[in-house]
Amino acid sequence: MDNTMNSLLDIFEGNSDKKCWASFQQCIAKAPEQVLRYCRNASAKPLWPMASGQPSKADIPNCSYCGGPSDFEFQILPQLLYYFGVKNDADSLDWATIVLYTCKSSCEASMAYKEEFPWVQLYPTSAT
Repeated sequence: MDNTMNSLLDIFEGNSDKKCWASFQQCIAKAPEQVLRYCRNASAKPLWPMASGQPSKADIPNCSYCGGPSDFEFQILPQLLYYFGVKNDADSLDWATIVLYTCKSSCEASMAYKEEFPWVQLYPTSAT
């Protein structure tokens, strides 16, 4: 493990974040160039980089169109920032992951675009 990885692990609060980060890194290492993880399966779960900062069921609103439940559909990984050319500065754009929740029923199929619910998991503030 390199020094940057060790520094990040030292910053995370508690063992649960360290275990989550290690699991995240192990999974991402299989395809490090991936920037998007998509799975519409009802049993699919996001790959969280940290245990802290995850939404509870109450944090995820029902669909604003039909009122039905929202499910995980896809997530945007922080590797995308590299491809955007974002520098590692204190004022730079940064996130641990962005997870999108969409209507479980895929309602309003007649609409080309709909507003859905994003959950942005940020790194601890001391990491930037």
